[in-house]
Amino acid sequence: MKFGIMNLFPVSDGASDHQVLRDTLEEIELADHLGFDSVWLAEHHFSKYGILGSPVSFAMAIAERTKRITIGTAVLVLPLHNPLRLAEDIAALDVLSGGRVTIGVGRGYQPSEFAGFGIPLEESKVRYKETLDILRLALTQENFSYHGEVFHYDNITTYPRPFTPGGPPILQGTVSPENFRERGATGEAIITSPNFTPLGIMQKNFDLYRTAMQENGFDIASYDLPFMQQVWCGDGEEGLRAAAQAALNYYRSVGKVIPGSEQAMEKERAYYEAVAKNIELLTLEKTLTHGGNFGSAQQVIDTIELLREQLGINHYIGWLRIPSLDRRAALKSMEEFATKVIPHFRAQEPAASSAEAVAG
Repeated sequence: MKFGIMNLFPVSDGASDHQVLRDTLEEIELADHLGFDSVWLAEHHFSKYGILGSPVSFAMAIAERTKRITIGTAVLVLPLHNPLRLAEDIAALDVLSGGRVTIGVGRGYQPSEFAGFGIPLEESKVRYKETLDILRLALTQENFSYHGEVFHYDNITTYPRPFTPGGPPILQGTVSPENFRERGATGEAIITSPNFTPLGIMQKNFDLYRTAMQENGFDIASYDLPFMQQVWCGDGEEGLRAAAQAALNYYRSVGKVIPGSEQAMEKERAYYEAVAKNIELLTLEKTLTHGGNFGSAQQVIDTIELLREQLGINHYIGWLRIPSLDRRAALKSMEEFATKVIPHFRAQEPAASSAEAVAG
């Protein structure tokens, strides 16, 4: 089991943009020191919901200040990018970090972001597909041509070439059952962060993915299978409820940026309307029990073990810096997680390796 941390880069009341960026960089250096395996950076534009518009650029600073932690994006909003420039930046990051890069990508959902860049939301699907296709070509081939609906290139080579042969791993943000099945059938790596989705539904989705992989000759055991979740690790009712309240504040902020039914594409209106309705019905108690992984180190361990057993995940990404949660409380939670939760799973690894060796 690998462990990571997630960062949204929100600006809460009283904080400055400068402070958010510098504080987050310090937190990532601490995570590297504490033994976390990965850090994940979100991309957002034009609001304090998340102020990091260029995760790859910020990742350059992380690469120079850390030694071992893998740097991931969760996720790059592909329809908003020029695919060639993005390929160049990703390759440069891969070189500077010595191959410590994983690229999570997604289609995006916020109308204001698409409007700000002058890109029609209804073009998001075709732009996503073509940008992903071109990104893979640029990172794996020294010369390529491509002709789609949006992008047309002839005889292109991007530089620098990536440090990792074939380029860094690319994970696709996945939510719907159809996408779990489709990506399993083609052997695509995924990343997911299902908030308030019942475990039974998540299990069905992961089963769809696993079955489709097996039916098409892919070995899921060789894949990184990450899962993101808001986390608070500690003791005391006061800290527990403060973390849940911060998580509730975040979910309510999501309700302000998801598309309204008049803005969403026709096929997605029902989904976004349901999300908005669920957010309106949220309470502190519901957030505490279903909005993340909150509790003592043992409770957090139990939840992760349940997710590993039911879903088969092998890379747990804790969103420990929950937006609006007091920074000192978040850092204390991170240290508690690193000193009590991670060692619990690390202690299991030699036993697992020995068992595999005996079986072999």
